[in-house]
Amino acid sequence: MLFLTCLLLNLALLFRLGCADSIPVAPAPWVLDVSEGYIFVVLPPLSPAFLPPGWANPLEEPELRPGVILPDIGLMMLVRYAAGPVGPYDELIYIPGRWAYNLTDSGLRITQIYVSTNASVFNGRTNWNIPKHLAVFNFTSTDGSTSVTVSPPDDLAHPHFAVNLTPTIGPIPIQVNSTLTGNYLTLIQPSFPASQTNEVEVGTTTWKQLLLNVKTETISASLISGALPGGRIGNGVGYPDIAPLLPIGAKLSGTLIFPEPTIVPNLF
Repeated sequence: MLFLTCLLLNLALLFRLGCADSIPVAPAPWVLDVSEGYIFVVLPPLSPAFLPPGWANPLEEPELRPGVILPDIGLMMLVRYAAGPVGPYDELIYIPGRWAYNLTDSGLRITQIYVSTNASVFNGRTNWNIPKHLAVFNFTSTDGSTSVTVSPPDDLAHPHFAVNLTPTIGPIPIQVNSTLTGNYLTLIQPSFPASQTNEVEVGTTTWKQLLLNVKTETISASLISGALPGGRIGNGVGYPDIAPLLPIGAKLSGTLIFPEPTIVPNLF
């Protein structure tokens, strides 16, 4: 009888996660093999009141907006992971900038992020409060350039994000460890509610802080241009209609380490 009860509970959990036999639970730390990573600098908004449309999922906006944005930089990142605790997947990230919390503490904040697998969605939200959502990634290479679209799973004809990437320099074998930048890559991620329609998009109840560690093997440069109508990069709904500060960014390969997070008090 006890065995049957446990079996039923496990089946209920699997149903709740939606085909959870394909969603392994993978706690931090994660060591991810980056086959291609593109990083572009964007200007941060003057304050959270001026965040661009598409900067966050509407359900999560109220939790991700509060605070003061420092006059620093924002980041747009597109990453292909060849291997990791939940297997290979693709990722598109928007970091509007760095939020200040008191006189000494500050941290980058991921507010909009898409990944190509439900395993990454579930574990990213659970482990680090990273508000991941599922999308379909399409990479097409032609004559050395790469076209990329990131689309809603139910509407491939209307991408959130579309770009053309053209290499300019490299790749050059360079080993750089981001620990040289100190605590600059600290993320402080607020908690957020669970989706009411997608049970993989779980909610969280505590704030979490972590320091990313990037170790490069090669670095090169890549030009970016928008491939949506009007030359836009994002559609302004699912991803911000923004442009990088410069049309050239870093392309790298190497390793990205997501450590165990530190639970921090609710800062607002």
